[in-house]
Formats: sequence, structure tokens, C-alpha cells
Amino acid sequence: MRFLRRALLFILVTLLATLAGAALWVQWPRPAPSGDDIAAASAGAVTATWLGVSALLLRDGDSAILIDPFFTRKPAKLGLLTNRPISPDTARIRHWLDRLEIDRLDAVVVSHAHYDHALDAGVVARLTGAQLLGSQSTAQIGRGAGLGEDRITVVGEGAPIQVGNFRLRFIASRHAGATGGRPRGTIAQPLVPPAGPLAYRMDATWSIEIVHPRTRLLHHGSAGFVAGALETVRVDTVLLGVALIDDLPAYLEAVVGNVRPAQVYALHWDDFTRPLSEPLRPLPFGVDLSAFFTGARSQYPGIGFHTLPLGEAVALPLSEADTPSVAPDA
Repeated sequence: MRFLRRALLFILVTLLATLAGAALWVQWPRPAPSGDDIAAASAGAVTATWLGVSALLLRDGDSAILIDPFFTRKPAKLGLLTNRPISPDTARIRHWLDRLEIDRLDAVVVSHAHYDHALDAGVVARLTGAQLLGSQSTAQIGRGAGLGEDRITVVGEGAPIQVGNFRLRFIASRHAGATGGRPRGTIAQPLVPPAGPLAYRMDATWSIEIVHPRTRLLHHGSAGFVAGALETVRVDTVLLGVALIDDLPAYLEAVVGNVRPAQVYALHWDDFTRPLSEPLRPLPFGVDLSAFFTGARSQYPGIGFHTLPLGEAVALPLSEADTPSVAPDA
């Protein structure tokens, strides 16, 4: 009962902050893919398509994985306040799968089992023939969506998993923010919707290293970290959650400073109580994009910090080993 009161109090504070900031519009950098990016994508490069919150579609023309799908984007703020039961919106999910021309995925991957990362995961996996990868709680969400055991993989730390042309390694991380990642705990039985958002309990949070023959990236969906966990990781691109950051310099040092990418794309900044069909706006509570970009670019001026355009494939940079060398001038 005490946890429920605390959870409702947190949601109430979020709602009040939302109402107080409803008249504000925060501008953010949204670079559209250039003509060169689109040409590279058509030539078979690895592309990333951002779909709100920390949802990311990765494709190379042969293999495809979808991380943290959340097309339903319900309930609205009042529904969050009251823990109103929700279900995956199959019509919305099918609309976006059709729009993205997805008829099959190799895997649906979940970084942690909160509803804004995992609500749609089991349904998307079922509709696309994908393997569902995630924690024990994620597995229960998959079972509740009707997936058989042969379609569910419970991941562990360290051991790489090959999915098509992508090799994934799950690295233990922490959830962002003063709430400590509540609601926490393991979902003990198949989670059959409708269920309230608080039913989607987090038992683990993963930072996901993704290695492809042509590029390397790190999906870090929640702005917490385990000190030293990423010291040996080297990637070209980081997809970085920016909601509920406690200490920006420490967070950047632990993730960006250790990993040393060429570029960073901000994730998990948008108000996920608004449908994807409406203009995206930053969360009015827990996200300050201006402060993030100012601080990040000051701390690491040699790294590019950007956002991704919604629903558009952007070509990822080649790894150094795959970058053609330039012959010296004669």
C-alpha cells in the first residue's frame, strides 16, 4: 500500500508539472536525413529509425531488429495518475508496421519491462514472427501476448546473442531518476492485458551493445548507469536516454566518455502520453533538452550530439575498419 501511495504521488507530481508547463514549447535540434543518408540507406547501409521514447528499428536490408516498441502510447496523463488498465492497441501497431514496411523481424528486444518500453513488445513479436529478447519480466509480457516458449529468450549479462547479422550483448545498467526505477520487481506470471501501468515491473535494466559487420552502436535507453560497466565498450554511435538525469556530467562520463563514440543521438525525451500522430514535445517534467545539449557539447566538443527524426531511416556511420581509405594526392 505504501508503494502504491508513493507511485501515485510521483504520477500526481508529473501530472501537475505537465499542466504547469503545457503552454511551453521547447525547441530541439531535429536533423532530417540528408540526400546522402537516404542514398546510403538504399545501398544497403545499416539504418536506424527512431519511433519515439527509446524505440529503435535497425535494418541492413537483410536483418531487422526492433528495440523497445511502444506504438500504443497510452494511457493519457489522467490514466497514468489513476493506474487505468491498458492494452496494446493492435490497430496502431499494425498501422506503424505497415508504414515501416515491416512484415517480419528477426527479434524484438526490450531494455527493461516498464510499460513505455515493453507494453507492445509481445504483440509486435507475435505479428512479425520475431524472437522476443529480454528479462524474466519481459518473458511474462510475451507469454501474456500469446507467444510460445520457443519464441522467448531470457537474456543474461555478457554472453553475446547473434540475431541475423547483428550480435547483441546485454550489459547490466540502472534505471534513471529519483524513483529508482519503480515499479520494480519480477512479474511472476503471464501478464495478460488489460493491466495498469504499475503492473509492468522492472527486474533488470540493460545497456545493449550491438555489433554489425559494418557498424557498432550502444542502445542505452535509461539515463542511469553502473560505474565502470562500459569501460571496455567501443562503438561508433550511442543512442542515449535523456529523461530523469540526476547528474549530467557523471552520466556523460560513465557512458559517452567511456565508450568514445563519434556521435550520440538523444532518446526518451518525448512526451509518451501523446500519440505519434501528433507533433512530438519533450516531457515537461524530467527532460531539459536545452540543458542536455548545452552540457553535452561543452563536456565533449568533439562528439556530435543530435536527435533523430521520427519514423525516418538514417544511415549509421561505418566502423573504422570498414571505412575506405583515402589515397594520398599524387
